[in-house]
Amino acid sequence: MSVRAIPGYFSAFPEEGFQGLDSTKCDHLQLINHKDWKELYDKIPKDTRTCRYKLLILARHGQGYHNAAILRYGMEKWDAYWSLLSGDEHGEWLDSKLTPVGKDQVERTGSNILLPMIKQLGMLPHVFFSSPMRRCLETFIESWTPVLIGIEKAPTRKGISTRIIENLRETLGSHTCDKRIPHSMAVGEYQDFCTKSGHSVHWQYVQDYPEEDELWLADHRETFAELDIRTKDGLSELFGQLSSEEKFISLTCHSGVIQSVLRNLQHPPIYNLETGKVVGVVVEVPIDIANQGEL
Repeated sequence: MSVRAIPGYFSAFPEEGFQGLDSTKCDHLQLINHKDWKELYDKIPKDTRTCRYKLLILARHGQGYHNAAILRYGMEKWDAYWSLLSGDEHGEWLDSKLTPVGKDQVERTGSNILLPMIKQLGMLPHVFFSSPMRRCLETFIESWTPVLIGIEKAPTRKGISTRIIENLRETLGSHTCDKRIPHSMAVGEYQDFCTKSGHSVHWQYVQDYPEEDELWLADHRETFAELDIRTKDGLSELFGQLSSEEKFISLTCHSGVIQSVLRNLQHPPIYNLETGKVVGVVVEVPIDIANQGEL
């Protein structure tokens, strides 16, 4: 058995055999068989001796300086020239940060999507995960701050812990926006970041996390097949560290990673997922995978 998405919860996967949808034309996050998030969560299958079930929320980061450059120059010129540089007169995109537009996008996602979701469920995700890239760290901060401000019962502890998974970062190679800055720089910028809600965000890295980016190569752009293998390893790490009680999961990552996650989960494609958007998936995890962290 393999980890797989379960149909019947969201419009992006209403039934087996569905061929996918264009998220600019349809609301891929629409609930189709449940009146609200609480009812959906209560209808997720109960764990069995052979499988565990999770609600996975996948968040694409907001507009980064590289996304703005693609809009400015077009994809053809971006791939051929601009993606190989570190920036232009409008901003830097090495391990790209969010633009002001991107920060506004994810703040609105927090207020309009995540906050109603959390209010209906009556709880925050049991575990937060994120890509290590700066645009994802900033997206997590900006999108969850309105939630922490808006819920009646904020966490009693001031610290919000988020686990970093190196393998769940964007397509590797050649494009400088996808090269990670040195670990010490990211820690200096974002570790224990104090949000407007008064909480601090603590990023949890694996022991001996490398200072320099060991995955990115200047002369090779990762193929879809290579990305899917790496994403599979990242999902193995994610699901392998969850207890049976940890059922509501958040992952802040990238468009390419989300598409790869969906392929790994045998979920129909969601085309044209815009920056700052969120995808929901109910996932079945075989017990041996949950226990061993192997897909």
